[in-house]
Amino acid sequence: MKILVTGSNGMLGSDLVYELCGHHDVFGLSRRGGKKYGTRFYEADVTKPDAILDIFSDIKPEMVVHTAAYTDVDGCERNPEQAVSVNTDGTRSVAKACSTIGATLFFISTDYVFDGNKMEPYDEEDVPKPMNTYGRSKRDAETFLQSAPICAYVIRTSWLFGENGKNFFRSIVQKVARGEKLEVVDDQQGAPTYTKDVAKALRPVLEQLEHDRRQSGSRVYHLANCGRTTWFKAAERIVKKLGTEVEIERITSEELDRPAKRPRNSILNTTRIHHDFGIRMRSWEEAVDAYWHESLREEWEKLIKSHVN
Repeated sequence: MKILVTGSNGMLGSDLVYELCGHHDVFGLSRRGGKKYGTRFYEADVTKPDAILDIFSDIKPEMVVHTAAYTDVDGCERNPEQAVSVNTDGTRSVAKACSTIGATLFFISTDYVFDGNKMEPYDEEDVPKPMNTYGRSKRDAETFLQSAPICAYVIRTSWLFGENGKNFFRSIVQKVARGEKLEVVDDQQGAPTYTKDVAKALRPVLEQLEHDRRQSGSRVYHLANCGRTTWFKAAERIVKKLGTEVEIERITSEELDRPAKRPRNSILNTTRIHHDFGIRMRSWEEAVDAYWHESLREEWEKLIKSHVN
């Protein structure tokens, strides 16, 4: 199967390319190009619809996984025009190119389309009500796909972390290495989700849907590691692995005072994707432990050596 991954140099996109490339004919698309895993890469910006259409027409993929996004939540709040340009209009460009060549689209969305006021985990049928610019830009892209003349799937995930790019756990480790004070909010609940796990889960979904050729509309799935925690408790788990005495100060979202508001509850109900595809994600604790053993521990050891020297 011929698959194109946008945002292929990003945290999720790079793991997805790696997961797919041994099984399918994979192409990557990124603003910075790139060459890894033997995949053919194209350099283009999703905000340039003509360039996107040219590349899609050249490759003619059967599936497109759209991971490219402006994911800096506070940055989106400061620069809403860029958020709309990349996350909303960029998705429209990708969707229109998919429509032209008859490709199925998988759009990676976010838990931040919800306001967090629900007490229980969010289902796919819950009405999105974003509380920040990033969430609105993703919600508006989802809304467009609902009526677009293509076969589209929306995959919402939450609190992503992975080896490629910035993430919460890497930030905690770096701050500890620099001797900085740790202040972490304890009033936001979610499920930290490993990009490697998302990539591994998406491959069988893509394969099962290879012959699905619905003409229009979108179906939504939630995909995240199991369980729930707060940022504070997640920080505690990674700090315990560092082998050093570190105090973490528990604070509120109001005390942190970031430009973009965050939902208090970001838990996603993943029953639908388990029912339809048999996907069962491991716990967030197991995922964080795997990340530590696979790469973060080595980063920590290098950081300690560099600060000692």
